[in-house]
Amino acid sequence: MGAFLKLIRWKNVLIVALTMFAMKYAVIAPVYSFYGLSFGFSKIGFMFLVAAAMFIMAAGNVINDYFDRKTDMINRPQKVLVGFQIKRRKVMIMHLILNLFGAICGFIASWMAGKPILGFFFIFIIVLLWTYSAELKKKVLVGNITVALLTGLIPFIVGITEYYAFERSIPEWSINNIHAIKISLQTIIGFSVFAFIFNLIREIIKDCEDYDGDMATGVKSIPVLIGKKKTNYIISAFSFAVIALILIVWHAYFSNLMFFKNDIISAFYIYSMIVFPAVIIAVSSIWGTSKKKYSVLSGLSKFIMVTGLLYSIIFSFAVHGSI
Repeated sequence: MGAFLKLIRWKNVLIVALTMFAMKYAVIAPVYSFYGLSFGFSKIGFMFLVAAAMFIMAAGNVINDYFDRKTDMINRPQKVLVGFQIKRRKVMIMHLILNLFGAICGFIASWMAGKPILGFFFIFIIVLLWTYSAELKKKVLVGNITVALLTGLIPFIVGITEYYAFERSIPEWSINNIHAIKISLQTIIGFSVFAFIFNLIREIIKDCEDYDGDMATGVKSIPVLIGKKKTNYIISAFSFAVIALILIVWHAYFSNLMFFKNDIISAFYIYSMIVFPAVIIAVSSIWGTSKKKYSVLSGLSKFIMVTGLLYSIIFSFAVHGSI
């Protein structure tokens, strides 16, 4: 059981669920409450949606470890499970079963949201995860973008299913309906873009960390093609760019919403828990190419992603405080 939990990376799967609950109950719920609107997507439907995401994420982690076995034997041999603690045949059976449960839950959630065709989105994700593990991750930047995109879609799928649950009643929408759905969806899109960009940065950092294994197994990552020193400048440039984007979005849009007129906690949190650590990555990434350095930067980027998710709680308090 312990080996299975490690193989599916249960902590990452749990974070997927927590992210979706945060979008539903810390972003959508308080905004809907402010405008006197109830959920359009039922609790049962949402649970099937979360289950679909968790099953498919677990399956993606399983197949990724299956294809990454040779590379992991070089980069982190002590953590290799496939072929040692779990037989390869069992790994493939696990992958099939998890994807089957994920697809079924995805179609049920889509049907309950009033958009059955959305079920094929989950099939697309399953195929994409297989293709990523087998081929795309070996191609320069394509694999990084794929993982970052999949991460960014986790918050977005919560917002879009809630929208589709209301879609049939669009002609009956009041101005409050429009404001509630618009603000909650825009906020979730903000979380999605944030998750996409920071995960992209983290993936490039991890490529530098896994340089030796990628070089030995023919993976065409950015540092393998142009070297770690030049990749450092890319990491730094991306980090400064996302810092600028966060500040622009906050000062030009979110800080002007009525919820944040008298809110100083949000600004303090964003600057201290997101922007400041991002500045550390942007500056410190320029120098050095040691594996330990990239490990630290990878951990810091993961910290920023977690604090970014936790901002949903601050957001919730700000909205409730303005009611």
